[in-house]
Order: sequence, then C-alpha cells, then structure tokens
Amino acid sequence: MADSVADGEKGRPFEWWMTANFAMGAGFSAFMALLIPPYVTEVTSDAAAAGAVMAVISLAAVLGPVLGTFADRHGAHRIVMSLGVLGMAVGFAAFALASASAQFYAIDSIVLGVSTAAVAAVGPVFIVGAGLPQRLEAKRMTWYSLAMPAGQVAGGAMIGAAAAAGWSYSSRFWLAAAFCFVAAVVTWLTSKGAEERLHAVMYAGHVADDVDESAPDEQRLHVSLRSVLWSSFGVFLLVTTLTSVANNGINSQISNIMPNVYGLSEADTSSLISVAGLLNIALFVVAGKLMAERGNIPTYSLGVLMRFVGALGMAVVGVVSGSPALLGIAFMQLLYQGSPFARLAQPGTAVRFATFPAGIANGWLIAGSAFGGFIGSLLGGVLADRYGFNAVNWMGAVAAGLSVVVLVIGIWPKRSSAADRGSAGDVLNTPVS
Repeated sequence: MADSVADGEKGRPFEWWMTANFAMGAGFSAFMALLIPPYVTEVTSDAAAAGAVMAVISLAAVLGPVLGTFADRHGAHRIVMSLGVLGMAVGFAAFALASASAQFYAIDSIVLGVSTAAVAAVGPVFIVGAGLPQRLEAKRMTWYSLAMPAGQVAGGAMIGAAAAAGWSYSSRFWLAAAFCFVAAVVTWLTSKGAEERLHAVMYAGHVADDVDESAPDEQRLHVSLRSVLWSSFGVFLLVTTLTSVANNGINSQISNIMPNVYGLSEADTSSLISVAGLLNIALFVVAGKLMAERGNIPTYSLGVLMRFVGALGMAVVGVVSGSPALLGIAFMQLLYQGSPFARLAQPGTAVRFATFPAGIANGWLIAGSAFGGFIGSLLGGVLADRYGFNAVNWMGAVAAGLSVVVLVIGIWPKRSSAADRGSAGDVLNTPVS
C-alpha cells in the first residue's frame, strides 16, 4: 500500500491533496462572495436577485448526502473530490461566458453548489475516516482547515488586484476559473495515497466476513431520514443549520453590506476578506490545539458563540448613528473568526455522533449547512431589498442566537458522556423526544 496507516501515524500533518480545500477557500469565500452578489446586483439592480442566486448555490449543495453516499458505496472519494474542484472551474467559466445573460444564472449556480458540496462532503473524510489517533487527526484537520483561509487570502488578493486594475466581471470570472482548474489537477495527482489509506480502514472488515460481503456495508449505507433527524445527530445538524443561516447569509451579501452599511469601497471589502483569511490561519492553529486538548464540542461551541456576537455587533453598529466604520469592521472580523473553531470541529463531531459511515455523516453535515445557507441567502436578499442591507445582519444575529440556545440545551448536557468514550456515537445517538 502506497501510504499505510503506519505512515500516517508518523505524523505528516500536511498533504498536497489538501489543495482541494485551498480551492474551496478561494472559490467559496472569495470568488463567489466577491464576484457574484455585486455583479448580479449591478446587472439586475435588485439585491433580492443576488440573494436568490447565492441561495441556489446553497440549495444545490444539499446534495451532500447523495455525494457522500456515492463515494462510500463505490469507493470513489478521490473522484468526487477532484471533480468538485473541477466543477468550480466550470461554474466560474460559465458565469464568464453568460455574463451578458441572466438566463443561465440558475444553471451556473447549481454547478457551483454541487461542486462545493462534493469537496466539502468528501474532503474531511480522508482524515476523520482514516482511523487516526486523536492528536494526529487534530493536526491533520488543522492543516486541512488552514488551506481554506489560505485560499481565501489568495482569492481575495487576486480579485482585489483585478478590481483595482479595472478588469471586467467577465475577466475576473475567467481568472477564478483558471485558478480552480489548476487546483483540480493538483488535487487529482496527489490524492491517490490518501484514498488508499482511507479505504484500508473504511473497508477493512469487508474482506474478513464469511457471509455475503456486501450485506454489512449495504445495511450501514441504508440511512433513513428518521435516523438522521430524530437523534442527537439531528440536534447537532439543527445547530449547524442555524449557524449557517447566520454565517452564510451575511457572507452572501458581505460585498454589499460593507459599502452600504459602513461606507467602505469595493477594494476595501476585498482587502477585509483577505485579512479575515490571514486571521483565520492563525486561529485555526489555536483551534487545533484547543480541539486536541479539550475535544470537539468546546471548540465547536466557541465558534458558534463568536458568530453570534459578531453578527449581533454588526447589526447594532449598523443602526447607531455616527458609529465608526472600524467598529463594524471589528465585529465583521469576529463573525469570520468564528469559522476556524466551528469548521475544524464539525466533521469529527458529526462522525462521532453518527451511526453510519463518515462520508454519509459528513454529507448530511454539508446538507444542513447548505440548507442554512440557502435560507440565509434567500431571506437576506429579500430583507436587504425591502429594509436595507443591515437587515441581513439582524437576520444573522437572530439565527446565530437560536443556534447558541439549541447548542446549550441539546448538545452541552451530553458533553461529559461523550468525553468518557473514544467514540461518541453510542452515547449521542439516542432518540430525541
């Protein structure tokens, strides 16, 4: 085997297939956030239309469970992840080609949504599904997660430079497409060993069965909606959805919020996105150490709380007359800096909560996040169109506040039991009354 579990235990924290998450950072956190909302708003003169386009991207990403199940069932994790990165390149190229026509916005958005879901659903499984020791898993998840803000920095800098140089939106979309295409090639060429290591663990019991080899796997891959929603895994999924409404709802309009609420320029907003990515890099290291020492739930909880305080602060600053823009920027950064803690701990927590394979569990996690992003983007666009862009901040504050409430009531009471076992799945997957 090219890359054995023993090799993994020696501790290479970074592997080049993590380029997929670098592309996700650039594609989702920079290219989509900085290009699509202002472009659609400019063309249609309708903020609600921009919100609808971003909502379609999120809605398409609810295919995460389907993609995760397909990867688990057919051992196609490498293919799904690589095609996801390539799909982002295709989506941005489609926006560039259709820049003069609004008829293809929905199709382009679906391509981008499905592509991001493919990477997000499968990428972390290469780590959390490989049976690694907790500390090595935390290190690998830290480096994998660091790739996203690094991509966000690179993407934000590229789009900011292109905007300052006066590039058209079509040219900027082509730039995004070229970036993602190169990342797709790197991802495919470097992910074979990681997939072999994953499959050696995921399908280890398959060969040892004396009976029909496919039966156990088929049973585990058959997941009912009730087993997903009416369990503690479902409670965690609800928290994920609510915090996603806040985070992705605001992110979908951030390129409109910062200029219209706080008076910043387009170039300033691009710079802030890059700065957020740089700060994310530092805080992912902090979050990784916290997760290694304290576990998943405390780390995730801190991220959810930071998003709530950030969104609420942005909303309050937006209605206080004479408030300095710097204060709004500070709360915007606090919102964004909640992501290292929430994102780092999400996949491992989801896998431990679930009674089904890692790909399916992470697929449902992405679906919940995507559904929250759909609601946040769609509702945010409508609120912005009717009441102004600060209404998006208020929507985020309410959703984030609800996520904190559900977290405290539904998840925290189980944290002691979860800490007592190496795998929290048996403890946490009890029916929810």
